[in-house]
Amino acid sequence: MSSPRRSARIRRRYPAQPPRDPFTALAFEELQRPPAHPAKDFLGAAVTLAIAGAILLLITNTLARPCRAQLNPRAGPGTCVGISAIAHHAHGVVTWGAAACAALAVATFVWYMFWGYKGNRHPSGNR
Repeated sequence: MSSPRRSARIRRRYPAQPPRDPFTALAFEELQRPPAHPAKDFLGAAVTLAIAGAILLLITNTLARPCRAQLNPRAGPGTCVGISAIAHHAHGVVTWGAAACAALAVATFVWYMFWGYKGNRHPSGNR
């Protein structure tokens, strides 16, 4: 239990006020967000797609590993079934898809290095 004297001593805390410094207020008003860079956005999307393709290829290779081993005649035909069989059949498509994503990322990077960054110049002379 608290005493009535203690509650009288505790001050009420009000929400923090924003700083009244004029420089801070002017800095936030004068700063302009730089324009969007579609070339960088496309480059980022292409690289992300290539990384996702590489991860998918790694998962497919791992799942298809039991089907790549020489089938033991004594083990019977049940060695390559289920998700391993599906991954084994999809391996070629996933490989070509990952290669296409990597080629897209490389082509986008080359395009950005030669032509894309030129569109990112700011119209004002101070940047």
